[in-house]
Amino acid sequence: MNLDQFSCPNPTCPDSGKSNGGNINLYTRYGRKQVRLLICKTCGKTFSELKGTPFWDSRLDWDTIEKIYRSLLTGQGIRATARDFNLSKNTVKRYLRLANKDYGTVLNFLQDRGVISNGDAQLRELLAQFSSRRQVRERSTGVAAM
Repeated sequence: MNLDQFSCPNPTCPDSGKSNGGNINLYTRYGRKQVRLLICKTCGKTFSELKGTPFWDSRLDWDTIEKIYRSLLTGQGIRATARDFNLSKNTVKRYLRLANKDYGTVLNFLQDRGVISNGDAQLRELLAQFSSRRQVRERSTGVAAM
């Protein structure tokens, strides 16, 4: 991810909300996933690259998240994907919901990792496939499936 896409989250900073300002630098990395801690050169505020994204506070490493999406994109179901990576099916469902909720961030993540190559058609198809299954279940049982 390019640092130009980030902006200072400090509401009192003159550069707050302004991306491509050149005021954001890498401060350090932290955690098992080596997440970048960024710093605003204008006000000195530090913040995580994941703050405000669907991956904030995620316990899974990047490779596992990538494998979940890769498996689902190849046509494997939720339960089979969960079984393959020794995860709960609810964890796999959560990452599908994250893709629906913050589509752009998940798409950028998958493109950066080389999972999706032909634009966003693959991810849109995946989300449409699972959302249509959910709607069918909701109509037949009267209860939300995810």
